[in-house]
Amino acid sequence: MADSTASLVHTPDGILRGRVVTTPDGVAAAFRGIPYRVATQRFRPGRLVEPWKGTRDAIQAGPASPQHVDDPGGLLINERDCLNLNVWTPDPSAHKLPVFVWIHGGLHISGSNADPLRDGVRLAASGGIVVVSINYRLGALGYLTLDHLLGPDYSQSGNLALVDIISALEWVRDSIAQFGGDPLNVTVAGQSAGATMVATLLASPRAAGLMRRAIVQSGDPERVGSRAYGEAVTDELLDLLHLGGDPAGIIDLPWSTIIRAQQHLLAKHSAGRPQPVPVFRPSIDGRLLLSNPVAAVAGGASAAIDLIVGTNLNEASGHVDLRERGTHASQAVLDGSLSTLLSKEPLGERSLSRFEAYRDAFQLDTGRGATPAELLEACLTDTTYRQPSQRLLDARTQATGSTRSYLFVWEQQDATWARGAGHSIELPSLFRHVDDSQRARAEAGLNAPYSLRDVISQYWVAFATTGALDYWPEYEPNRRSTLILDSPTRLADAPRDNIRRLADESHMTKSPS
Repeated sequence: MADSTASLVHTPDGILRGRVVTTPDGVAAAFRGIPYRVATQRFRPGRLVEPWKGTRDAIQAGPASPQHVDDPGGLLINERDCLNLNVWTPDPSAHKLPVFVWIHGGLHISGSNADPLRDGVRLAASGGIVVVSINYRLGALGYLTLDHLLGPDYSQSGNLALVDIISALEWVRDSIAQFGGDPLNVTVAGQSAGATMVATLLASPRAAGLMRRAIVQSGDPERVGSRAYGEAVTDELLDLLHLGGDPAGIIDLPWSTIIRAQQHLLAKHSAGRPQPVPVFRPSIDGRLLLSNPVAAVAGGASAAIDLIVGTNLNEASGHVDLRERGTHASQAVLDGSLSTLLSKEPLGERSLSRFEAYRDAFQLDTGRGATPAELLEACLTDTTYRQPSQRLLDARTQATGSTRSYLFVWEQQDATWARGAGHSIELPSLFRHVDDSQRARAEAGLNAPYSLRDVISQYWVAFATTGALDYWPEYEPNRRSTLILDSPTRLADAPRDNIRRLADESHMTKSPS
């Protein structure tokens, strides 16, 4: 891909200079690092951007929210200026192009819109849509409950990440027409923690009218904290910072000190578990978020929104080596983890432990037995991603908008570990970066099929354009039609249904957090 001429856009805040980029999929203009708010005060909502005079360069990605990074690799971090977004458009002079807004993931503590494998230029060029990717505050800076200690000025501190995302969507509403986009035809999509944030948008009254469609990819729509949970996390973090008697001291600490304490807190909660625990999460605060998103949707929230929800087959393979066949020691660890995640309480008249029932359900769904590692990975995937997503799908009983389900099963064969259809492996295909860099080839694999890339990106574009997908039937509780994303793509009715019914029957419990 090559940058060529400059492109100018007149926004309500001032003139922006971007770059026209030539890609294998065509040409699009890229505008990076556009501020939508300014985080002038820690733990408080961002302020409006002051209009600028003259022309402002939007050539480089803007700073990310403060976070722990082992290898920055050129990633800029700036607490004050992290509220920025990127826009890619096939034609700034166009009118009413569909808009696709992307919310990055990262366990609510990391990530940014500068990831080259999530760069939207090829998706914009190939699909004829405007792509927006946003940064928002992360970790303690985006999710720390403080109003009980610091007063009403900090009433939104526990949901600042959500406040930021809503502010970015308000910017899209007010400014995207200048980039050729239609503010009345906005699809908001996210993956992992970003998908959890999309689910909170579905439940938040403040987000009403800011999107027409939504896509929840590999997220947990039930990952929200109660008021008591938020206050407990705050107490733990303040203790680590030696601020238990002076909570206001956190306002002026260097952000790097807060991030170090945040890492210690994450390590404490995750100790002995097969995957990290998402300590920081959206909060049911009675204002922005009134309830668990699944419960809100079941009550009719966002009923008119068209929705896609899906997961990958092996979401947890980044934390479990699927090649592990089990030495005596390692098998004991895996069996112990499974027993923790699936407590051995009897299930009805069958008198099976949950471990035994899950093992049998897995065999019925796959037609084969499983190693302890495979069972652990499947269990983590189910408890963390698939079953919460399934419950969101089944909650859409009052929906007037369309509902669709997918399962991504294509397996990356070139990884140094048995990744299978792992977490985030679909993203290079969605953004069409499967072969245009060394990192893309390492992520997607040398055998990544162009046909799968084209199917995913074209389906998502078609959904963002009209919401109508005649070749992909809608999901219904009594007909769980699911698009299987593989090479070739196919349809299936209720894949992994024995595990789903087991989860419904036994109310499978997540690992404590």
